[in-house]
Amino acid sequence: MFPGSAIDVSLRDYDDSILEAYRVLFPGDPDKSPELLKWRFHANPHGPARFAIATRDDGAVGMIALVPTALGNAPGTGRGYQAIDTVVDRSCQGQGLFVKMGLLAQDAAMLGGEVLWGFPNANASPGWYRKLGWTNFGPAPLLMRPLRSSFLLGRVHPKLRSIDLPLIRRHASFPAYNSGTEFASDADRLWRRIAPQFGIAVNRSGEWLRWRLFDKPGTNYRCVGMKSDGGQLEAFVATKLAAKHGARLCYVMEALAAPVQSADLTAMLLGELSRAARQGAEAALAWCPRWAPNYAAYRRAGFLPVPPRLRPIEINFGARALTQESARAAAADARWYVSFLDSDTN
Repeated sequence: MFPGSAIDVSLRDYDDSILEAYRVLFPGDPDKSPELLKWRFHANPHGPARFAIATRDDGAVGMIALVPTALGNAPGTGRGYQAIDTVVDRSCQGQGLFVKMGLLAQDAAMLGGEVLWGFPNANASPGWYRKLGWTNFGPAPLLMRPLRSSFLLGRVHPKLRSIDLPLIRRHASFPAYNSGTEFASDADRLWRRIAPQFGIAVNRSGEWLRWRLFDKPGTNYRCVGMKSDGGQLEAFVATKLAAKHGARLCYVMEALAAPVQSADLTAMLLGELSRAARQGAEAALAWCPRWAPNYAAYRRAGFLPVPPRLRPIEINFGARALTQESARAAAADARWYVSFLDSDTN
């Protein structure tokens, strides 16, 4: 608490008051429905969420949601929290409320975590980086590949958008998973084999992947896999089609493989991009750091890095170590692996 003020700031667990806070602070947002909030904050296999909440007269006027994340290859215990849904009511802006909530969120003893991390947008970045001591790892590692001529020509002139031809030839697709249980079992074994090569990353265990890709309400992700003759999953690609930023886009949520299967991962990506283009997707987007083992497969599949000046919105990546034991996680040279699976908006 911050006594002596008309506004109180506290750290809370997920309950009905959080649902009411979302209703007040994010009115009419379809991505904040009770079903989605329960899925994200209550059903997460990495644990229950916490919330830095600011209240005035028992009504919410600010919030930072803190999603638990088990971090692999991280120093210390690897217990982290991803900060999302940062908001301050318009009537309370300019009063330092964001910093008060952020300081409470970064109290390791109260939070029960060692690393706070996330993807601040243009509005939130100054607060996290300048006032709360986050390390700025730079813009999210966005890659893009045009899939139809309308995407490029429409940016030259709106009338040219009607010229709509595929920019990728037909490629064979791979079998898709229909069962989250089967996918979780297969993907769990794959991730355990390859995780040490992916730096600091959210533990993509089978249980977490099923929660993220199969259990999310109202979202239809497509997951395809390639197995060895012995039935072992060697690579998988997860995608989602969505209309955003004025175009129909194919989001590559994840593309993972054992390093020796990099060429097969490229073939899988091309198969999914070809399918997406036939379904009207104008471009494909992905997040992948340059150093990551799967980056070469993206490049061979035609993806190119997108300079920050060409991006429709500003999304940065940063982290703050909350204990001495976890300090290396926020060092300037720390290697974090992120994909769209780590985005709370996809």
